Amino acid sequence: MGNKFHNILKNQKGTSAVEFAMVVGIFWLLILTIFDFGRMLFDFNKAAKATEMGVRLAIVSDIVASGLQDYDGLTDAGGNGLPVPVGSIIPNPVICNSDGCNGYGPMDIVAFNAILTRMQSLNSQIQAENLEIIYQHVGLGFAGNPFGPDISPTVTVRLRNMTFDFIIPGFQTVSQWTMPSFTSTLTGEDLNSS
Repeated sequence: MGNKFHNILKNQKGTSAVEFAMVVGIFWLLILTIFDFGRMLFDFNKAAKATEMGVRLAIVSDIVASGLQDYDGLTDAGGNGLPVPVGSIIPNPVICNSDGCNGYGPMDIVAFNAILTRMQSLNSQIQAENLEIIYQHVGLGFAGNPFGPDISPTVTVRLRNMTFDFIIPGFQTVSQWTMPSFTSTLTGEDLNSS
């Protein structure tokens, strides 16, 4: 009996198959991990580029907070051609999202949707609830501007609460991971007047 057991332990048939099965599992896990993190970086890049494209469109489009479009800073500035003081815009910044604007509303939904649609052409996962357009008066512009609004705010486009879905075995318990916010800011000196 002891001799048969000893022969079984010495038998090397099938060891290559067992070793191959162990290595191939680890190899495929490594490949899936590389693939998944590559997808994650690609989604990060798409969200960042969509944000940059959104802010470029926002500075050459109508102001989403339509009250800022028609804001008359003549009284606050103290005369025609003078800069509008920063403290005259309250709240500052004006934040517009899918729920509306926190001041200087009503929200121009056509302008908001145009920016959203342009961003979605780069990243189809972006939804209206992910988008914020922020106008902050920083002292640029002048009262009585005949070519546009009396203020030239900085315009920030922010994507928030974007998620990424992992496919790696073991990471599926975390399946949806919330990405950090993506922001891009430009000076709105080219904002259109209606």
